[in-house]
Amino acid sequence: MGNTLAFSPSPPPTPTAEPASTARPELVAGLAFLEASRERRWSPLGLCGWFDEHLVQTGVMMTPLVVSELSAGAVALHGTRMHDPDSQLTLTRIVTEARIRVITALRGLRGSPTDDRFLMAAIFTGRVRRTRLVGPNRWVVRPEPTATLSGIVISLFAADVLANRETYDRSLCICDACDRVTFDEDQAHRATCPAHRPSVSGFIRKVTLAPDQPTAESSSDAPSRPR
Repeated sequence: MGNTLAFSPSPPPTPTAEPASTARPELVAGLAFLEASRERRWSPLGLCGWFDEHLVQTGVMMTPLVVSELSAGAVALHGTRMHDPDSQLTLTRIVTEARIRVITALRGLRGSPTDDRFLMAAIFTGRVRRTRLVGPNRWVVRPEPTATLSGIVISLFAADVLANRETYDRSLCICDACDRVTFDEDQAHRATCPAHRPSVSGFIRKVTLAPDQPTAESSSDAPSRPR
């Protein structure tokens, strides 16, 4: 479908102090969505691949028949209509709106005062539950099939935040330039990502002179102005 982004099955690179790992599958899934959605072009098949790898295979939920987002519409992830140009356009809007809502929720953790209402909302709706699977109790994700795409992704981050709140308080970074989410304990990097951090190395500034502005050499050769 032209330059439509196809989802890569491997986790996104995470050049951070808190790299994603298999011990935190919800974080892996959430970061994978945010990284892929940065391109704003995701095919229905690509989104199905993300669901299959990060939610179906981990037992969170089955791939929904339809994905939706408030104010953006809904699109089917199965059947022949999923390949229609109109479906692709709608999916692009859905993914874009979902990404905005996810980033907005995470930014609340860095606000002053902190806004973490999405955590209680995830618990209240039952999308995140504390249960015992193997070993001690842990937070698990259980979104309903009709949940919006942002609701599903936010529930993934909510479960990870509830289990690792100190990590987010200490090192969550959200880039003001591109909205990329990373982790770094350096407080100076809380609003940047590795691609948008200012360089501290030396540099040479190139200055272009105006056509009528004399250079230092020509100025020395010019006759002195009479006093």
